[in-house]
Amino acid sequence: MGIAQFFLVFCSFLLVFVQGLDIPDPDEIEYIKQELETTVNSTVHLHCGSDIPTLFIWVFSRPGTERNEPLAYNYGQGSKLLALASSLGEISLLKNKTTLVIEGVSEEAEGVYTCQALYDTEDSPKVKFYYTQLHLQEEEESSRGSGSSAPDSD
Repeated sequence: MGIAQFFLVFCSFLLVFVQGLDIPDPDEIEYIKQELETTVNSTVHLHCGSDIPTLFIWVFSRPGTERNEPLAYNYGQGSKLLALASSLGEISLLKNKTTLVIEGVSEEAEGVYTCQALYDTEDSPKVKFYYTQLHLQEEEESSRGSGSSAPDSD
């Protein structure tokens, strides 16, 4: 399934799914920003909150672009990984979680990862955007002890 087809299907599903929901005012949407440093061939865990949302989608944006490319999603029928994910390393989602795991991080993995999460709560739907800026360090830098920062776990 191509990117354009995926977005068409996802948007169609989203319209059907949220038809009976009142989408929150954009000022009520929560935006969580995180930064993470790693090296090529390492493993990283990108977090999308501590609660499992009703539906979510992970997208990726390369440095210098504003184009969001879908990586993975779950709209209630199990998680799906998309083709782009393989160019960033070995991608997986933790079972029963929204955490995106990249093993063997490639040089192409640097950029912004966004998880868009919709929570259908008793009070009203909640929308959260988790932005993780992934920086790649030179291996020499990491061996000098600059370390990596763990993302906020919400």
